[in-house]
Amino acid sequence: MEEEVSNMPNNMPNIPFLASSTGPAWLPAAAKDARQFAYWGQLIMMVMFVVAAVMAIVSLVTGSWGSAAYFIVALVVLAFLFYMMNQTVFTPIDQGKFREASDKLLIWGILGLVFLTLPGIFLLLSYVRLQEVFQPQYQQYPTQYYQQPQQYSQQPAAAAPPAQQQYQAPQQQYQAPAAAPAEAPQQQRSEMIKCKNCGVQYPAFMRNCPNCGAPR
Repeated sequence: MEEEVSNMPNNMPNIPFLASSTGPAWLPAAAKDARQFAYWGQLIMMVMFVVAAVMAIVSLVTGSWGSAAYFIVALVVLAFLFYMMNQTVFTPIDQGKFREASDKLLIWGILGLVFLTLPGIFLLLSYVRLQEVFQPQYQQYPTQYYQQPQQYSQQPAAAAPPAQQQYQAPQQQYQAPAAAPAEAPQQQRSEMIKCKNCGVQYPAFMRNCPNCGAPR
């Protein structure tokens, strides 16, 4: 049953040259709104075409030649706009060609506003809404994002030299006792051994290395 219900809209007859009410899901919000305004304008064209055809027939029957001429011209304009809307507005919008659709909306909107007020208003509303697509709102975000890492990257570099000096100081303090004092002749004659861990030489009578503390 669910499959039959989902396939019902596909079996319904489609009106020739009438665009679909929805476009691709990836369209921006401004393009979706502009497409909806244009779709309403095309629906109004279809309704006014029927009304203009009836009024043209009535005017011809009653002998109102001026009204008949106006409604015949309105029929031609309505038929032309209704036919051109699908291939010059809806298809470019669905393909992402917003500039091409915007130019055609302006032309058809002015033409519809001169002969047929209501469809022209919807087409011009669609044109105005579509202009927001050409106004990017996120151009300054990358510059603000990359400025902050440059400010924080300088702090670790300034702190690096003191850290090296702190680790070099203990080596100089422990290397000083390795030198034989001039006032102790007995220590000069003592045997020196080399630490297996850090490589510092120290007297053999010492059990641990004075530099790293490792046993000999």
